[in-house]
Parts: sequence; C-alpha cells; structure tokens
Amino acid sequence: MRIESIRDLKLEIAVDVFAPIAERLLDRAMSVRRRLGLAPPLQRLCLGIGQGGRRGDFRLAVRLQSRSAVLQAMLERIRAKVGGEIDVAFIGRVKPLAKKTVKKPPTTPSKPVAKPAAAALAFTAADLQKIRRPLVIGCSVGHVEATAGSVGLIARHRKTGRTVLLSNSHVFAKGGLAQLGDAITQPGRLDGGGANDHVAALLDFAPMKTEGSNFVDAAIAVLDDSIQLDIGSVPGIGAVTVPDGEPVLPGQKVMKVGRTSAFSEGEIMATELDDIADDYEGLGTVVFDDQIEIKGLPNKPFSRDGDSGSLVVNDQKHAIGLLFAGNPFLEDGSGLSFANPLPKVMTALDLVTL
Repeated sequence: MRIESIRDLKLEIAVDVFAPIAERLLDRAMSVRRRLGLAPPLQRLCLGIGQGGRRGDFRLAVRLQSRSAVLQAMLERIRAKVGGEIDVAFIGRVKPLAKKTVKKPPTTPSKPVAKPAAAALAFTAADLQKIRRPLVIGCSVGHVEATAGSVGLIARHRKTGRTVLLSNSHVFAKGGLAQLGDAITQPGRLDGGGANDHVAALLDFAPMKTEGSNFVDAAIAVLDDSIQLDIGSVPGIGAVTVPDGEPVLPGQKVMKVGRTSAFSEGEIMATELDDIADDYEGLGTVVFDDQIEIKGLPNKPFSRDGDSGSLVVNDQKHAIGLLFAGNPFLEDGSGLSFANPLPKVMTALDLVTL
C-alpha cells in the first residue's frame, strides 16, 4: 500500500476499532474506581507504518506491549479490517536507556584523553566513558546528580545564539525534575564524573506529560566556553548533516555511536509509531506518538542502557533521530530501540545546526 493509505488506515482504525473498545474499558474502569478508588493498569497497542513486501510498499505496523484478551480482540478486529497488509510484533515493556546504577568513582581523577579527529576513529565504549577533549558526539554525559547517557548533537540555540549539547531530558534534566542551570558533567556521574567535570549547564527541556501524548524526550545544556569540541562529526562515522524535511521510512539502514555500545547498526522497522508507553522512574507511564522503531543485528542490540541521547544516522550520513528508549531483550538478541524524529526535537528546543 502507499504510505498515504497507511496513514489514513491508522486514523480509521483509531475511530472504528479503538474508540468503541476504549469506551467500554473506561466504563469498566470507572466502575472499579468507584468501588476501590483504583484504576486498572493501562493496556497498550501501538500503530505505525511498517515495510511492505517490496520497495516503496508499506503495511500497517501493529505493536503489542502486553498480552491480554482485550488486546487480542483489538488485533483480530484490525486483521479483519486490513487483511494481509499488517506487520504484528510484541515489543513488551519499553524504558529509557540511561544508565542508573552508580559505580564508585575512581580514587584518582581521570585526565582528559586527547586523540586525533573523531571522524578518523572508531571509539570503544571504554573510550567514550572517559573524559573526552575535544568533546565528541556519543561520549558519556549526564546531570551531576543523576546518571549517564550520551551526547546526541552539538548545535546552536536560536534564541540565545549559544552552543549547546543535546541529549534526552532523562539524561540532562531527570525527566523534567531538575532545575535550569543545574550542572552537566562529562563523563556522566556513573563514569566517575563530578562537580570538577562540569562542562555545561541545563538550559531547557521539553516537558513530558503523564496524561496525553508526547513527541520528544529531549533537553539541551549550554556549553562552557572553555570546553573544546569536535563539531559536526561522529566518531567512526564521520561528518553528518541534518537534512530538512527528508522522509524517514521503514527499511532504511541506520547507525549510532553511544556511551555503552559504541558503534552499532540497525534497520528501521516502523515509523510514525503512536501510543508507545514508556516507564519512567519518578514520573510513571509516559506515552509517545510518531516514533521511530529500530531493530539491531542478531545478538547485537542497536542500543543498551547508557546509550540514551545517541544520534541516529542513516546510511547517507543524515542525522534523523534522537535515541531515547528501548527493550534490548527481544527477538534473536537484536532488541528494539526507539528514537524521536530529529526535526521534532530541533523544533521543540529551538535548535539549528552550527
């Protein structure tokens, strides 16, 4: 089917299939709530655009995050409506991919590691978890009190004109619970970073709602003037560009460099995926629409904990997404990862390329 037809089909199913069942579930939930003061757990079924049987052909992507009679009923009604034009997969529980467990900092502070230009090197995970000067895309970074994730992009904030680092809100801003101006360290706290490793200050973050839908998990930090940078290139990948308006389609090959798994490759399995429920510590369930689903290689997931904030790049070296969540323990060990479309991130935080 044509991609426009799949978009129309998503809307039609939401009206004809989801709405009647959701109405019955709401009636039941309100009855339970009146008796016990509690609501039943959410059950999730996600719709997106998947790859068809041949080039330029697309199918409806249906993703299940739990197994239940209600979801099975929805799935059967969808199958009856669309026939064979459907791609069904179980994605399970999805969570942010920041690293949370804090290890003991080294007794002797690590010194900045200087290497040739990042584009010429394929850094290991151990390299990316050290102090990197010049600072490179993909290296360890995080809120001074929180965790460790990855630098996604070095960009310019349009309103202030300042150079900023881009990563996820749950990496820089504790999911929106931090204060503007808080210190950002490189490496992140998990990798021994502390107040002496301050490289930036939290400038802005996209708010995340626990009711309704979200589109991005993103935050920016204004860089200290003294920090050297490697701008516009990704270690082991080289120079990348941020195109305007280029379509992101299922079947595209992608790659990224992140703090935990360093360089990895994958394939986009679905785009425009709606209603993905993500479990956030301190926030609860946060739902995202219009996301990109990526599958890794056999026994090599595209991402792991600590890769949050990584820049997703296609095989044309065009930056297309900001990695934020996943389930590494699916399929044949290839796992699934999810990314915000980069244009939505750039718009939400008023960013332009340097």
